[in-house]
Amino acid sequence: MSERERLKTLVARDGMEAAKEWASRTATIYSQSISNPDHYASQPDWKPRFEQSIRELKMFAETGVIP
Repeated sequence: MSERERLKTLVARDGMEAAKEWASRTATIYSQSISNPDHYASQPDWKPRFEQSIRELKMFAETGVIP
């Protein structure tokens, strides 16, 4: 599931504020994951995907706009 679909589902189910909080927490978790060399998110084939998700989640957390 893409971040877009996940966010749409969360907004519909839990409301905008809860979805924004989830996006902020998840962006932090993803950031920690790419910083950890033992986590697969730090690997070259996964890292760009996580970085893109982080950008999208942060934007949503700040603006409420689903990228």
